[in-house]
Amino acid sequence: MEAGLEIVAVSDLKVGMFVAEPDCPWTDLPFPLQGFVLSEPSEIATFARHCRFVYIDRSFSTGEHYRAPLHERDPPLQCAALPRLESTPELARRQSQRHSFLKFLYEQDNSEQAEELARELTHIEPRFDSLQDTLRKTIECIQIEERVDFKDVATRVSDLSGSLQRNPDALMWLLRLKSVDQYSFDQAMDVSVYLLLFGKHVGLSGDRLVQLSMAGMLQDVGKTCLPPVLLTKTDPLDEEERELVRSHVASSLELLCLQHALPPEVMMIVANHHERWDGSGYPRGLKLKEIGRGAEMAGLVDSFCAMLKNKPYRAAMGHQNALEQLFNLRDQQFNPALMEQFVQCVGLYPIGTLVEMNNGEVGVVIQQNRIQRSRPRVLLLLDGMKQKMRGYHVIDLRDPRHKAYTVLRTLPQDAYGLAAQDYYLG
Repeated sequence: MEAGLEIVAVSDLKVGMFVAEPDCPWTDLPFPLQGFVLSEPSEIATFARHCRFVYIDRSFSTGEHYRAPLHERDPPLQCAALPRLESTPELARRQSQRHSFLKFLYEQDNSEQAEELARELTHIEPRFDSLQDTLRKTIECIQIEERVDFKDVATRVSDLSGSLQRNPDALMWLLRLKSVDQYSFDQAMDVSVYLLLFGKHVGLSGDRLVQLSMAGMLQDVGKTCLPPVLLTKTDPLDEEERELVRSHVASSLELLCLQHALPPEVMMIVANHHERWDGSGYPRGLKLKEIGRGAEMAGLVDSFCAMLKNKPYRAAMGHQNALEQLFNLRDQQFNPALMEQFVQCVGLYPIGTLVEMNNGEVGVVIQQNRIQRSRPRVLLLLDGMKQKMRGYHVIDLRDPRHKAYTVLRTLPQDAYGLAAQDYYLG
């Protein structure tokens, strides 16, 4: 059981309690969301028909059922510390931005969630940096057929999974802001972290969760064997070029087979993550349950993360547009049940999402509203004329004073010339 959850018999459920997990699969229940505050007796009656007990989270409950969360600290990093970076004016500037942003979060009025984010960012940032460094070194070793210590890789992935239990927003915020502008590397990091989030959402834990995340990190390592010109081509690929690109799955398996310590479950996900629900994928044209749940999840997440990035032949999509396009492929390329779960997992406006308001202003979501998901807290970056704002301007769409504000659309992360450093964390 996750820290902070409490077991409650269904006979003791009350309106205002936040149900985090039932003792039966969520798919057996008719609710559109996984995890929500009970708002009426009929919802309690539904749980009573299907369950004996549920897990509730007091920190998300309301009224008399609310309890402030206990703040736990991670144990010391189990992996070797990164070498100290040489101090430079640019590094000093970015650190100053980071401290200013954390201070800003702590000073948010009546926002315990903002304080939670600031607290978790402080603890998780070195772990995130450590995983990035490990991924870089792992890819280099695999390319030169040098043995990789995958126990060390698993340890670093586990360091992040603990953070997701307390505050998944912190990890997703860092993922948005610490990209290195190298497509293959950023894609591997994104897929790995999103699979951690998705895996926890569907109930995976322990070794299964870590292996799923590791597979996402490694599944496209074979693309390093392809001619670079093929990956940067703007014109449509011909049949021969398409077959060459598809060969990266075999190349990935060949490279990873030399790593004897890699779990077979990881290899299976790498082998099948480009297969599709309707049999239209590759390399073997598998379909339905032949693909395997982990590979289905990896393929779905890989497609989603790729849509959020610029490619030589198309521009990046916004979060909402990418989700809509994938959702339209449910029961075709993607398992419809998993697709529903993924939409619930990533949400409408997750933290770090760039949004355009109905008055033309542009901002980044810094806090989700777990009850009214269309009304997040937004840090404004650009005014209605798309000019950069000075200082921190926050609008909380839950506040009645801002009822005229609505989110018009989500934007790609580099829209209107914005970059990571414009998000105040760098």
